[in-house]
Amino acid sequence: EPTIAENSYDPAGFYEEGGFKRYKSADTIASVGVDVSSHQQDIDWELVAANGVEFAMIRVGYRGYTQGALRTDSSFRTFVRGARAAGIDVGVYFFSQAVTVQEAIMEADYVLGLLDGVPLDLPVYFDWEPVFADDSRTASFDASRLTNIAAAFCRVVEQGGCSAGIYLNRQQGYYQYDLSRLADWSLWVADYNDYPDFYYAFDMWQYSDSAALDGMPTQADLNLLFVPSPRA
Repeated sequence: EPTIAENSYDPAGFYEEGGFKRYKSADTIASVGVDVSSHQQDIDWELVAANGVEFAMIRVGYRGYTQGALRTDSSFRTFVRGARAAGIDVGVYFFSQAVTVQEAIMEADYVLGLLDGVPLDLPVYFDWEPVFADDSRTASFDASRLTNIAAAFCRVVEQGGCSAGIYLNRQQGYYQYDLSRLADWSLWVADYNDYPDFYYAFDMWQYSDSAALDGMPTQADLNLLFVPSPRA
């Protein structure tokens, strides 16, 4: 069994400043980010940047949860342009409802098509979440297949020249994904606590899904991206 790296962030390194959570330790510092989709409507990116947001994860597209059609996020291009113009780093995520490896490969190919010529600073994340609606194609899905599906998506994204990652919540990380088989890719963990106590190592932490931010008309998700800090 390959061993999985453990979360090594120091709980004492987390603090609040300027309306955001922050993190600093001897070897790591965190930058502040938002993740957005067309639900956020009109964003004043200059104002968002002026308030201290350093990166944005932007939804590039999604698969419908009933018919399974692949769709582009209607705000994707506008948001990428606005964020970059304001000096904000950009990564993207795709909301998946894939139930087979073949569907995940189709999703990744679709994303690569949308990203053609779009410069990214951060990875392309696979965001698979169950939808519990009567007509949902994922409500009764056997989650033991999820690791193969995510790995297929990430491999295709990498073959297309982008770095790849997986967005997950704690329950998925503990019970659905075999993280030992996803060690090559970045993990973005949703964990709405004072500090992230998810047991395994990860690169990005989504710590709120209900932040009120200047420059955004609706509530947004907030994140910290952990990066090695240069030695003093």
